[in-house]
Amino acid sequence: MKMKPEQDKKEKYNAILNAADSIMQEEGLESLRISKVARKAKVAKGTVYLYFNDKEEIIGNLAIRARKLMLQYFYKYIESEKHPIDKIKGIFLADYYYFKEQQAYHQLITFYEQNTGLKESGELAETGQAISRYINSVVEEAIKSKAIRQDIDSDALTFMFWGMAIGIIQLVETRNQQLKSYLGKSGKEFYDLFVHTTVEGLTN
Repeated sequence: MKMKPEQDKKEKYNAILNAADSIMQEEGLESLRISKVARKAKVAKGTVYLYFNDKEEIIGNLAIRARKLMLQYFYKYIESEKHPIDKIKGIFLADYYYFKEQQAYHQLITFYEQNTGLKESGELAETGQAISRYINSVVEEAIKSKAIRQDIDSDALTFMFWGMAIGIIQLVETRNQQLKSYLGKSGKEFYDLFVHTTVEGLTN
């Protein structure tokens, strides 16, 4: 049976994006090229441009995937918890395991965070906002239940959580040997200490 035009377009779009995703996962974001994507997707280079204006648009669509998956990690590590403090700890655990298990996607999300000049609109912007709203709701619940200090600004703390987690994860990634040598801790042990210290600061 011949595919409908809309179905054919959707399949080609997905094939191109999946090819780009595969290249990013296997070789890193810096290896992404339109010509390489076309070869991987088994389409002409011109066909790629029928679906994406440029490489940046492909990267933006991959970032949507990455953010949607990250939100699923937050659901996984937070929604099973009952106490607001454990939910806050779940935020940091989700960040950590997302980094460990989805390194290419984590790199992509960090890339967007560090390059503030990149355009974010439509679904890309919405996926980022969805993550912020969800984290903010966890913080708001902790404040309302008096599990953490009442003078805390939930919006500011949401941004702080994100910045702190990215910074500590980068430290764990690049200074793992020093952590073992000077502190006698593995990367995960150091990260757990960071989470404990952060939560203690919120409750005292």
